[in-house]
Amino acid sequence: MSLPYAMGIFGLVVCAIFAFTAIRELRRNVPGHSRNAAMIHIAMVAMFVPFCIYILVAYAP
Repeated sequence: MSLPYAMGIFGLVVCAIFAFTAIRELRRNVPGHSRNAAMIHIAMVAMFVPFCIYILVAYAP
């Protein structure tokens, strides 16, 4: 397994963790800093996942 491929998988795992915690925070529906941060994390995950998938396709073993 090449390093870029491994980092693509690692990126997807990190995205899954961030998405899980952000969705959990958004379900609480409490206004404040944590809700704003969760909304930003969802946007970052939405931008980072396609890049990770592109890396996995480009460096597929």
